[in-house]
Amino acid sequence: MKFSRLFLVSVLGLLLVGGVAIGKELHVGISTEPWDLDPAIRTDQASGYIIENVYDPIIELDRDRQVTTEFSLTKDYEWKNEKKTIVLHLREGVKFHDGTDFTAEDVKYNIEWQLDPENSAPNKGLLGPIERVKVVDPHTLQVDFEKPFPQALMRWSRALDGIVPEGSHGERSKEKGAAGFAGTQLSRNPVGTGPFEFVDWVSGSHITVKKFDDYWVEGVPAVEEVVFEIIPDQSAKEAALISGSVDIIDRLPHKDYSTISRMPNVETEKMMGTLTEVVYINLGAPPFGISKEQVGDDEAVERALNMRKFLYHAVDREELKEEIFYGMAEVQFGPWYPNSEWTSPKLRNADRPYNPELAREYLEKAGWDKDKSFRIMATKAQWFVDVATIIQEQLRQFGVKAEVIPVDKATLFDKLYETFDWELAVEDWGLNDFTPSSWLWSGYYRNAHNHNHWHHEAPDLPDHYHPTVPGHKEFQELYDKAVVEPDTEKRKEMIWEMEEMVTDKVIQLDMMYLHNIYAWRSTVKGYEKGLTPMGNINLAYVTEFTGH
Repeated sequence: MKFSRLFLVSVLGLLLVGGVAIGKELHVGISTEPWDLDPAIRTDQASGYIIENVYDPIIELDRDRQVTTEFSLTKDYEWKNEKKTIVLHLREGVKFHDGTDFTAEDVKYNIEWQLDPENSAPNKGLLGPIERVKVVDPHTLQVDFEKPFPQALMRWSRALDGIVPEGSHGERSKEKGAAGFAGTQLSRNPVGTGPFEFVDWVSGSHITVKKFDDYWVEGVPAVEEVVFEIIPDQSAKEAALISGSVDIIDRLPHKDYSTISRMPNVETEKMMGTLTEVVYINLGAPPFGISKEQVGDDEAVERALNMRKFLYHAVDREELKEEIFYGMAEVQFGPWYPNSEWTSPKLRNADRPYNPELAREYLEKAGWDKDKSFRIMATKAQWFVDVATIIQEQLRQFGVKAEVIPVDKATLFDKLYETFDWELAVEDWGLNDFTPSSWLWSGYYRNAHNHNHWHHEAPDLPDHYHPTVPGHKEFQELYDKAVVEPDTEKRKEMIWEMEEMVTDKVIQLDMMYLHNIYAWRSTVKGYEKGLTPMGNINLAYVTEFTGH
């Protein structure tokens, strides 16, 4: 909903009569509640906002998508043995919030904890084909790979984006969290080396962190305390920014960019981001997938494929781009950025996805009963319900009925991962890093924890899952070869083949990459220097704060 003129006048009046107080408690408005503050098992962006400020990464990416050691626990690194060995030279004089010293043993523990299959770490695959982790001395770590792994640092910027003290994970919780992973002792009580240390978490309200006095970078942070306020209502969050009751917000909808960017004392910046809008598809049940009883039924597999191809050609991504994102997005032709050399030439040069004639052909082949309907889940925050509603209307033009089901984010992913009781789900996904193989891992590779229930028979397949759309085993085998292929051109061709596979099978709808739009009060100095395409909130870059 856009701001009315009366609303804006009212807020501006408050600003004119109110003064700006000098203070040290900075407020950040975030749209959804974090799920888990253990960096080894978190999968959502909201948790990442807290993790980025409580922990330090082993390595980081800058706004140009390049590896950097700034604010990283690695001060230098060197490759050896034709990129089968990497040596990390770690910072000295760094302390954890519990008072213990940071050493190479901590990094070794972080890597080995994720590699342990008993821990079911969601980003284990990003660590690469590690053969051995060796502590050379207290601040030098050597990692040996089975095969060359030149993408290690790029991958580790996500897989090791928060280093925890040795032994701190503790026992796992009996119940699984929102993303289907059992929590640890760090899930609600994080301990890192970052510029802020954890204070409290009041569910549904806020998370508070405070300045870590022993932080290893002199003069950082410049803020005494930060309150991350959970504000699901976008209009309320923007009103709080304009009035000055919050100083930073996590996301600004594209429709409000023009209005908010003209507000006094509000700064904005936009850049192409790493957030991709996705329609997840349940491949484990009709009409887009197959049930357990239909495994091996070629006709059922073909019907489901025709329904997915109908969906692929019926959804008008350009309309969504203009109506919801005001043109500030890039429509995808496959899983990766449309103009990247890492996107398959076949997909780049193919006809655009939206094709009503083809959609009708595939719908007829599927034999869809138009008296039936299916559900589209959508997170009831930001723009997801709006996207789902437009898709609902687009499908109605083909005589296909769909019901939009708004749910909170945790419920959506609980249902998506743990049940077959859904058909489509509208959400987004923030890329782990800037390698296309990373998204192929997160979006498609995992057998036991897959967004779309794309499964094959294997020892790691849980009992309550079943094999679904054919091709997943072959996809995994090709992926495993690609990530260790040292020849860039050969690796690129393998990536192209995987992109074509998941697009031809319509495993999910990768719709468009969005511009990130950042907004903050002008009383927060230096914040803009820490902005990257990753959609982050990095408060280490704040040099001065005058507010509250």
